[in-house]
Amino acid sequence: MRPVYTVPRGVEAHHIMRFMAARGTRAVVVLGGMRPIGIVTARDLADRVSGGGLTETLARVESAMSSPLITIGEWGTVVDAIAMMNQQGIGYLPIVSANGSLVSLITLDDAQRLHDRGVPALSEIVRTSVIVPMVKRGPWDRMVHAIRKWIRENQLWWFLAVGLALAGAVLALAIGRN
Repeated sequence: MRPVYTVPRGVEAHHIMRFMAARGTRAVVVLGGMRPIGIVTARDLADRVSGGGLTETLARVESAMSSPLITIGEWGTVVDAIAMMNQQGIGYLPIVSANGSLVSLITLDDAQRLHDRGVPALSEIVRTSVIVPMVKRGPWDRMVHAIRKWIRENQLWWFLAVGLALAGAVLALAIGRN
């Protein structure tokens, strides 16, 4: 089973696009506190943000997500999930616990595969699910993370190390002269 990716409300659309691209997923569940309040798919982002005339840097997740969220309880069956997705015309269905918190996400393709294998209950999916939240960083942390990522991707760590060593040598010489 694939991990279930979540994002908090209020995140900019361009961060969600990067998050989804980096993890190779086509849908993320939007959480308001601990409860799911919406879902954003790659199609939602393309239609509502890029195609809808909004800029990715100004648009928030709330402007792109599908809401109210259609969910199914973890006690439901795979057949119920397939029927609900076909009836509602959706490809992703969040699975929630009795208290309404997110426990998993099932796609129509996954549900069909499970049905073909004879798996009757959604509880089989819930047992193997992993929820992966998006980390919301402050501006300073985002900048430091971006610089570290750039250095890693461009393999410039050696350049940074040599530069720091040279700066230390120059500083030592300057202090030694005084």
